[in-house]
Order: sequence, then structure tokens, then C-alpha cells
Amino acid sequence: MFEFLKKKKKDPNALLKQARMMTANEFINVRDVRGQILYGKDGALLAFLRIQPISLDLLSPREKEAKIRNFAAEFSAEKKGYKFFSVSRPVDISRLVSRLEELLAEATDPTLKEMLNAEMAEIVSFAMTGEVTERQFYLVIWETAGREKELIKRAHELVGRFDNCEIATELCGKSAIIQLLNLFSNPNYAHLEDSDVSPAIPALKYERGKSL
Repeated sequence: MFEFLKKKKKDPNALLKQARMMTANEFINVRDVRGQILYGKDGALLAFLRIQPISLDLLSPREKEAKIRNFAAEFSAEKKGYKFFSVSRPVDISRLVSRLEELLAEATDPTLKEMLNAEMAEIVSFAMTGEVTERQFYLVIWETAGREKELIKRAHELVGRFDNCEIATELCGKSAIIQLLNLFSNPNYAHLEDSDVSPAIPALKYERGKSL
């Protein structure tokens, strides 16, 4: 019994050591990505839908209520599980930089060229430091092994339901899924958000002779 308890005490350290020696491929539950499906090591099949954001604040109260009712009617029949999440990633500036390069090639005024070069350098610096990020929204659905057709069919049905609600949605392909995985597992894509989320209790300070 003593030897058994002695071995049992060593198990947590052994598990910790084993976890530290795991590679990234062993740690992440991803076996392969083919087409529009992510194959997990546990046999699960996952599909990802990217949802374009909308601002309800830009709608009138009547339009907002109509959109909410339409959304509730479209998704009231959805019985299977799904997960919704959002992640931050650097803003894609490739198109903007390309446009500035075109303007720079056409410019003849030295002052204008200097301004365009400065603008390009500023935009690139923002992208490199991760100061300019955008929120991307995703819906994840899944099925068990061997049910690829059912998973893709359900994904297209969900895309149609979002379209009926006038919310642009697309089913992620292989490249989009790999980019999404990089946001979680690749430190080169990670950018810290310096928002202060520490709990605090607001207090009013009273000074004699002055109003609050």
C-alpha cells in the first residue's frame, strides 16, 4: 500500500512533464483539414461559418424589431448544438497598400510622393504592432465521423438562414480554417488587447464646500 501511494504522488509531476514535452501538433485536436471540414483526432468533424458583423445601432427601432423577429423565426427550428465565438486579428491592409502604391506610381508631385510614403509607412507600422485589429465572428457546427455530407448540408442551410436575415455569412474553406487555427495556436498572429478588465468599485469623493 505504501508503494502504491508513493507512485500515486508522483503521477501529477509525471503528467506535467509529459504535457511540457508535447509538441504543438500533439496538443491541438486537429488531424487534418480537407475542403471545408476540420477532422479532429477524436473523430469529430467540424465546419466553420464566418459571420459578417452588423450594427443594430444604425437601425430604427422598427427595423431592429423586425430583424430580431426574423432571426428568431429562422433559427427557431435549429435543434442541434453549435458554438459562437469572436476573435481579434490584425486588419488586412493589403488592398489599401496596393492602392497607395498605385497612387505613388502615378504621382509626379514630390510633396505628394512624400505624403504617400509617410502614409504607407504609418499603416504598415500599425499592422506590424497589432494596434489595429478587427473582430471576426464565427459559428462552429460539428458531426460524428463519417457524416461529412450531413455536416456540409447543415452548414449550407445555416448560411441560407443568415442570408434570409440579411446577414452575410460564408462557409470557411481550407485556407480560412487554417488562418483561424493560427489565431489560436501561432504566437506570430497573437496580439494583446490592453483593455483594463480589473474589477473596480467607483467612488464619489466629497470635499467640504464643493458639490459632488
